[in-house]
Amino acid sequence: MRKLSSLTFSERATLGWGKVRRFYLAHFRPTYVRESLARRVGHCNRTGACCNLMFTCPLLDRRSDPVRCTIHEIKPRVCRLFPIDERDLSDRDIVSPDAPCGFSFIPRDEFLERGVPAARAAVDRIHVETIDLPRD
Repeated sequence: MRKLSSLTFSERATLGWGKVRRFYLAHFRPTYVRESLARRVGHCNRTGACCNLMFTCPLLDRRSDPVRCTIHEIKPRVCRLFPIDERDLSDRDIVSPDAPCGFSFIPRDEFLERGVPAARAAVDRIHVETIDLPRD
């Protein structure tokens, strides 16, 4: 994991914009979020990289192995939904390029090739309010 002090101005600006973008998407664009999360595959590798974007979350317990959120039950929506789309993975890779995220996204074109009914069914299965990461 890169030290925050080693980030360039451009990288810090990218991470700052990512924080604003994720907040906006999580709270004001639920349809986009559902559609994007329907394309998300994989699982959380619990590297803690997403908790170190711009600053280290003070609620991250780095002493545990793997790292864990100390307020898991009431975790903010933005945290529960991460990564919302491919841009979040790019942001995450700025701070932790050596430890890959367990999530990835099916390319949008490939997802839509499954047909409109299949794509809509996948989106309908996403319930943003109940998304959460494993507790273990």
